[in-house]
Amino acid sequence: MSTRNGKIARLPRYFRDKLNQRLQDGEPGNRLVDWLNSLPEVREVLAAEFCGREISEQNLSEWKQGGYRDWERHEASCALVRELTEQTDDLAEEADGLEVSHRLASVLSVELARVADAMMEQATDPEERWRRLRDLLHELARLRQEDRKAGWLLMEREKRNRESAQRIEAMHKREWEEEKDKILAPLWAKAKLGRLGELFGGGENGRKVAAFVLEVKHDLPLDSLVGGFGQRPVKPDQTKSNPIKPNQTECQDTPSSNGS
Repeated sequence: MSTRNGKIARLPRYFRDKLNQRLQDGEPGNRLVDWLNSLPEVREVLAAEFCGREISEQNLSEWKQGGYRDWERHEASCALVRELTEQTDDLAEEADGLEVSHRLASVLSVELARVADAMMEQATDPEERWRRLRDLLHELARLRQEDRKAGWLLMEREKRNRESAQRIEAMHKREWEEEKDKILAPLWAKAKLGRLGELFGGGENGRKVAAFVLEVKHDLPLDSLVGGFGQRPVKPDQTKSNPIKPNQTECQDTPSSNGS
């Protein structure tokens, strides 16, 4: 659809769609013009972009020949897509999961057998029977070839479906294993803490270093195993370290009365 810049074209899409639907229902133009000009949102657009000039019946007539026609074509296209989708769904439901071409091939195979039987009964001359039999064998070979091709395509599809299901199952299994590792990580870390602490020299410092290593390795919060290592220093509380006595005031920059 082409870009339009008339009064109605500059309205929000909601109001354009409502207008188009009312036009489609055959509502008179003068009533639609009065309805549009009464809307606060429409008046706001007209005031901002068209100096407050109201929508006229001429504007509506031009819209019916342009923007409304575009909307009708778009709606028709959407309706066609919906109809084709519904028809496809109906065919799939009636086929009960089997492709329509497969069902048609089965029907044609039966018809070919009937025709072959009738042709062979009508032919009494040996040469004529041989010629007809040769033609039927040729058609039968083509039919068998298509059957094998269809079977191969079906096996390929089933193989892809199995591989896809296996990949999804493997992904879920991997996610579950990762979740279990995350749950058990704190327990394993605490179990290894003492022995690893001895490797780092033992004592409190060795234990803190080991805790830090295990927290990083298992993606645990720092200081969750043993507090202290890697912990940021806390600023002392000035009100506690240097309290102001009740009768003592803070220093000021003004000089004292004795001039010192």
